[in-house]
Amino acid sequence: MKLAAAVNKSIRESIRDWKMLAMVLIFSPFFLLLMSFFYGGDAVTYKLGVLNLDAGRASVQLISSLEQMQGQDEGRSPVFNVISFSNRNELQAKVKEKEIEIGLVIPADYSAALASKAKGENASAAQVSFIGSMGNVRYPVAAVWAAEQVNRQGMKAAEITLPAVIQETFVEKKQPLNEFESYVPGLISLAVLMVLFPASASIVKENDKKTLLRLKLSRLGAFNFLGGICITQAAVASCAVVLSYWTALGLGYEPEGDFGAILAVGVLSSIAMVAVSLIVASFLNTVFDVLTVGCFPFFILMFFSGSMFPLPELNVITVHGHALGMTDLLPLTHTASAFNQILNDGAGLPEVGWELIMITLLTMVYFAAGLLLYRKRRLSKA
Repeated sequence: MKLAAAVNKSIRESIRDWKMLAMVLIFSPFFLLLMSFFYGGDAVTYKLGVLNLDAGRASVQLISSLEQMQGQDEGRSPVFNVISFSNRNELQAKVKEKEIEIGLVIPADYSAALASKAKGENASAAQVSFIGSMGNVRYPVAAVWAAEQVNRQGMKAAEITLPAVIQETFVEKKQPLNEFESYVPGLISLAVLMVLFPASASIVKENDKKTLLRLKLSRLGAFNFLGGICITQAAVASCAVVLSYWTALGLGYEPEGDFGAILAVGVLSSIAMVAVSLIVASFLNTVFDVLTVGCFPFFILMFFSGSMFPLPELNVITVHGHALGMTDLLPLTHTASAFNQILNDGAGLPEVGWELIMITLLTMVYFAAGLLLYRKRRLSKA
């Protein structure tokens, strides 16, 4: 009965504070829409600027082969959008402004040099120049694609056959069609992370409104009080994950895994977020503090969990073949990893068992630490 009363109280307060509830529910779907607008659409195509100073046939063939290069997606979309330029300064300016990913300069003697090498003459190698920006993360990939085509033309002209070839195998079942699809697992993780704010607010609110003593005298108990918040926030997180997942589907995303596994990981992770919220709430006095000072742990979890962008490995120990580092102390690290495996690799709950174990263990540790801190800093002073 006490737990049911605590759940009822927490639900009523969440509905009463509908603005924060709405923010939690629409935060992740909003960013999915935003990222889809910027990075969605067709398969990734790299803009290649070409300055052709050569009048021979080989340069024309090279440009044609670059235009016809196909990616590894199912639709075999073109890799390059080739744009012609008439002078080097204009080409460099476009690369510097990141309007194109890579510039290719074909010198005037390219065809002649390639023909000489094809005849076996002792002449200088045919050479092209790449122009790129180190600040453009798309340049290295574009350069690899373009270099492959240049080398292929050179080996064909010299009738060279490589003694070894490379066969590429991807561990993921699903290859991202565009950059947006690679962001989806991390963006759905945000739906779980947002629980940090309402959970912290629900705990801090009792101290802010001076009702903590009343709860203490009612013999509700810390277990029932936190249990009510956990159940409510798990339900909120489930709704947020569902909305985010449906939004991704509506934007054309095609997951490999089962939604049930996503929901299970999301619910467990939301309980972990409540545990983190308990620690955060132990150091805050008002709801205003939650929305200001509380942003600090929020950004730590968001940026250092690897959900937004990959982080370098900071491994400390290895347990049963699994490397553990500093970032593995954050529950959201394992949430993002599990979401990525389920959505892109088609993994089920057994395959993400290690992540589930880590989330559970971290939840227990954070809850224990949070209870000790909350009793010492809040309940004992009520």
